[in-house]
Amino acid sequence: MKILILHNQLWSQYKSFIYQGIYDKIKDSNDELLVLQTSICEKSRFDIKDFDQEKYPYTYPYKLLNYDYLENANKIITTLKWLKFILKFQPNVINLTGYHEIGTLPVLILAKLLNIRTIMTNESIYSSVLHDSSLKYFIKKVYKRFVFLLTDGFFSYGINSNDYLFRHGVHKNKILLFLNSFDKTKFLNENSNDSKQINNNIIFVGRLSPEKNLSSLISLFRYFKADQLDYKLILVGDGPLKENLQKEILKYDLNIDIIGSILWNDLSELYKNSLCLILPSINETWGMVANEAIQMGVKVICSASCGCSNDLVINKYSGLVLNNFNFSKSDVTYTNILDFLNNHVSTNSTFLKNNASVFDSDRLVNESLYHFLDIK
Repeated sequence: MKILILHNQLWSQYKSFIYQGIYDKIKDSNDELLVLQTSICEKSRFDIKDFDQEKYPYTYPYKLLNYDYLENANKIITTLKWLKFILKFQPNVINLTGYHEIGTLPVLILAKLLNIRTIMTNESIYSSVLHDSSLKYFIKKVYKRFVFLLTDGFFSYGINSNDYLFRHGVHKNKILLFLNSFDKTKFLNENSNDSKQINNNIIFVGRLSPEKNLSSLISLFRYFKADQLDYKLILVGDGPLKENLQKEILKYDLNIDIIGSILWNDLSELYKNSLCLILPSINETWGMVANEAIQMGVKVICSASCGCSNDLVINKYSGLVLNNFNFSKSDVTYTNILDFLNNHVSTNSTFLKNNASVFDSDRLVNESLYHFLDIK
């Protein structure tokens, strides 16, 4: 069995550990794996743009198609390379990690002609904010329905991702698995088992960009200040809104620190010393940082627009799910946040045990390989 994966970024630890896990399980068999990586990274990851390929920590077989930012990669040339490798490698199954590339449709058509199974990884979720009734949106919806019709199966990112597929006419029988995980072994460093230090730190981890709705956190901490509450917000990450956020923090003299990007392995210490993780995004395919936080015994406040909401983050159980993060101080949402911070910050041990089983990284690798090999 030959498995071909078309992926966009080489520097993607959340996907790389899956590819590595699959390769480790088949490397001594007659099965083969090849991952075509479109680029090294996005422009937003400029700090790793010139990393040394020889020090790449994974050993699964891959081909890097463009030694440039993802945004600069020529889409037509990339498509031609995809088609060339399909004809050369002659896979039994192709995994497309998304549907946005212009090469998606040609690959699906060629796969149909060559009788190659196709599995698409879907990370998209429905967002009422992004939904509209324009002709452009209608055409895109029709295109996606056609692409999904040509696809044999789907790896989905949870309940909200399933809902997105259902809205585009995908039958539930085509959804092969819907779970998400990360490399827990690599993430947990030698200090991660120390006792958790409860304090008043609230942490955000992610890009400082518009879709993260960080202005709502500025408003929230203005309310905290007015009520003389000593919560502290730690923003971990970088992005286009960093300068504006710094100005807002200084303007209102808020208890917020922007510490920028840090090494992934160092995140566990920040989680361990935080009261909760907060994700106010208006559009978030999943929010893998929620998996990381819960692994460290930290509960999560997130918006209903996060893919992990009501799946990994269950309202009033493993976290707080809010329909609206753009609220006023008199809004019931503010009261709910205060109640959560005061009374719901300890993590239920039974939930942690169940979470470890349902969102287990080995389970994700094993089930992915199971469906790639089409084991009956």
